[in-house]
Amino acid sequence: MDKSYITYSFILSDTNGWIDTDRTHPSVNIKRKLSWVHMEADSERTLSWLNEQENIDSLAIDSLLEEDTRPRTAFYQNGYMVNLRAVNLNSERDPHDMVSIRMFVQPDRIISTSKRQCHAVEDLAAALKTEEAPRTTGEFVTLLLELLTERAESYITDLKDSTYELEYKIIDESDINQRRQISEIRRAVITFTRYFSPQKDAAAKLAAAKGSLFNASEEQRIQECINKISKFIEDLDALDNRCYVLQDEVAAITNDRINKNMYFISMLAAVFLPVTFLTGLFGVNLGGIPGGKSEKGFATFIIVLVLVILIQIVAFKRLERFNRKQ
Repeated sequence: MDKSYITYSFILSDTNGWIDTDRTHPSVNIKRKLSWVHMEADSERTLSWLNEQENIDSLAIDSLLEEDTRPRTAFYQNGYMVNLRAVNLNSERDPHDMVSIRMFVQPDRIISTSKRQCHAVEDLAAALKTEEAPRTTGEFVTLLLELLTERAESYITDLKDSTYELEYKIIDESDINQRRQISEIRRAVITFTRYFSPQKDAAAKLAAAKGSLFNASEEQRIQECINKISKFIEDLDALDNRCYVLQDEVAAITNDRINKNMYFISMLAAVFLPVTFLTGLFGVNLGGIPGGKSEKGFATFIIVLVLVILIQIVAFKRLERFNRKQ
């Protein structure tokens, strides 16, 4: 049997808890309270299997296999759909390239899909093998939302710490070679804000669902996730504003350095302009050049040039002190 498109599959028995069915779809003959199967969203076998199921809404199937999804919650006659986003912690990917997790929930089974590896789903599968594993669909969905929120919280904390370090380097050390890092932080902020806002709405819609989908404890846990996501959004907004301030600080430091360099170049030009004029004038190969026939003419000319340079340096320093007093 082809198992390549199935990532995880479990059933919840009446007595033995969650049982790993080794990446196979649970048989309809097996007595169970609940089942969960996680599949690859871009597999043709996933599409074929879903189309074979009679009690799954066609809109839910489309949502499970959709190319690009936004976090949302949708209720159907025979179940409800939850689309969420996870921080991508795969080593070869950017963390803000968030992974989409789609989940269709029915009273006796849960079907989920994703296009890429998701560590939160791995944590969920590991949690099913513990004594504190969820026993209802409501507890299952709540646990997944908590895992996604915890991983996002960890990454956003690291993002804030990176921004603090960047501020120290730029302001205290005048290190302006961090523009790319500022751009990366802003890109992460934009992406996270794009998905966390609808994710908060999706979680709020779950918490407000009427009926027996979630008990009081689960509703409280979902509300706690909503509060954390709200804080994420506030933190991201603050990070975006701080990145603007850092960009202005970098621009100010850069302009200050350019102005200092231009001032130094202008000083050099001002010093050597009369010297260049004199050397050019006395270098004219014409008769009547002063000192042209004197053995001490060259030495005298060098002394005059040095005196001119010294007089200019003294004049510029006095002018600089005068400007500072002003």
